[in-house]
Amino acid sequence: HEHPMAQEELFGPVLSMVPFTDEAHAVAVANGTPYGLTAGVWTADGGRQMRLARAIKAGQVFINTYGAGGGVELPFGGYGRSGYGREKGFEALYGFSQLKTVAIHHG
Repeated sequence: HEHPMAQEELFGPVLSMVPFTDEAHAVAVANGTPYGLTAGVWTADGGRQMRLARAIKAGQVFINTYGAGGGVELPFGGYGRSGYGREKGFEALYGFSQLKTVAIHHG
């Protein structure tokens, strides 16, 4: 997975296929890049679906489907060099607000 096609964030009709030996190797390949916008996993095993979704460092993980975005209610954004913050969803509002914590003791 050292080929530039597997290391760069490509946009367009491109498919990069990298062989792997087991789940751990697949996760290492998926996480072996500074980018992490989206990932796709194909498996019928529900446990594997969730393990891989948790382990892969990507802003969105699609299971048995693939496509960027989703509805306006789904936050969109990546990990690593794949963007900063989130677009869409409640998470997008955080970029336009400022958090404040107020602690009051009544006693």
